[in-house]
Amino acid sequence: MRRGFHWAATSVFVLILANACLGSLPSVSSGPAVRVEAGVLEGMQFGTAENEVAFLGVPYAAPPVGELRWKPPQPVSRWNGTRKATEFGAVCPQLPAGWLPTLPWNEDCLYLNVWTTQLDALAKRPVIVYFHGGSNTAGYSQLTPLGPALSRLGVVVVSANYRLGPLGFFAHPTLTAESKHHSSGNYGLLDQLQALKWVRENISRFGGDPDRVTVMGQSSGAVDICLLMASPLAAGLFQRAIMESGDCQGTFNEDIRTPVRYNGISGTGEGTGERLANDLGVADGPDALQKLRSIPADEILKSWSKDRKVHFDAIVDGWIVPEQPASVFAEGKQMHVPVLVGSNADEATVFGHNDVKTVDQYKAYLLRDTENYSGQEFRAFPATSDADVPAAYLRLENDSFAYGAYSMAQMMTRTGQKAFLYYFTYVETGKRAPLGAYHGEELNFLSNVFPDDWEHSQDDEKLGEIVRTYWVQFAKTGDPNVAGVPQWPAYHARKDECFELGRTIGGRPVAVQLQALERIMKQIFAETTEAR
Repeated sequence: MRRGFHWAATSVFVLILANACLGSLPSVSSGPAVRVEAGVLEGMQFGTAENEVAFLGVPYAAPPVGELRWKPPQPVSRWNGTRKATEFGAVCPQLPAGWLPTLPWNEDCLYLNVWTTQLDALAKRPVIVYFHGGSNTAGYSQLTPLGPALSRLGVVVVSANYRLGPLGFFAHPTLTAESKHHSSGNYGLLDQLQALKWVRENISRFGGDPDRVTVMGQSSGAVDICLLMASPLAAGLFQRAIMESGDCQGTFNEDIRTPVRYNGISGTGEGTGERLANDLGVADGPDALQKLRSIPADEILKSWSKDRKVHFDAIVDGWIVPEQPASVFAEGKQMHVPVLVGSNADEATVFGHNDVKTVDQYKAYLLRDTENYSGQEFRAFPATSDADVPAAYLRLENDSFAYGAYSMAQMMTRTGQKAFLYYFTYVETGKRAPLGAYHGEELNFLSNVFPDDWEHSQDDEKLGEIVRTYWVQFAKTGDPNVAGVPQWPAYHARKDECFELGRTIGGRPVAVQLQALERIMKQIFAETTEAR
């Protein structure tokens, strides 16, 4: 089923995440130091306690510029002396998103950040590596300030930039021909893999345990984690996964060169790349790659901005993502790790403009989504008149996120792994109350950072403490349960329940509409499997 990841979010969302998360942390004249594989880093304190330290803007790969544009990330060059790690690195090239502050960007953007409260190689604390959302076209590592709040609970927190949009997910026949893996695109996923390799090699020096790594992502960051779970290249790089409002196995993904009929996908990865190359005035030929790599990044973004039907995202490329994740998960070939996964009740209320206004437009949208099964989808989310369409459309979008999380919990449970399925329902009392439990709202509670105009209550404080406890305990043990918080049972197909996180905390039945989406997906999957 189609998710709303590719839509721009309204300016409401920026108020939620931007406040207090982009400011510089206080610097000190002589900060904590640590030696990593490439050299010595000098960090800084992020709080008043002496042991609360951060290392910002740490390079984890060579700058992907010049001949390294659209190539797998290369190792960092060693440096002499001590490198300051007190400011966030440049964000990766991206167009203004409208829903977050625009920061200076640079192609030299492969940097990560580390927060720890025990800078001791013997500490062996669990590690959380966070990949930001933003449709794989926008965002940056400091977008959600999880580091201070979560590291104080006994984990080491890492966040990372990765290549985005046409610099991070550009597939093209000439790039495919250049690759020894006969693949192109997914450079952003390769960056995430490289960041995880850096963690494996270096995190013990920050007090982290390289054998207890939890990957965590929200929105497209969660989608990417799902894709890594379907990738042989990620084997051994993490031991648990937290996915908030994003999945890859409950739908179909664009393929590098084979058209996909479902999920509103039109075209192929290479076809999209060829279209951008044509927009840039670069024709096929022996010097096409040289010309493409010589074009300044801002010109590439400018050309892309004029043709927004061209969308760049992770694809099935035959190497990093070897086949459709729906197949990988259905056959139990994904990474077998515990997962904590869920969605918010009102995900799509902050998404931008859509053109689905009438019943006919709604049915056409469903036809692009599920083709021969669109009638079943319409019956599950009916609209008897044009006036009913906005509400039906919104219910479908919200429940598509919930179905993705539900599907993930089922798939992982079948492999014998524990899956903890949540449904976030908290509605604030202030001006954003009409949005309900919107996309990304849970990040406020995880970071303990809220917009200035948030109307705080004891309910906020209580839920924030509980959610942070669950997430950190899961990173520590693979199970969120610990004394002092309500018991959260692992998902079990017989009960078919999720765990509500909101003003009410506890089990609740999975919505029947999710079962309808499940039936549709099973039929689509059976049809496509038979065709193959």
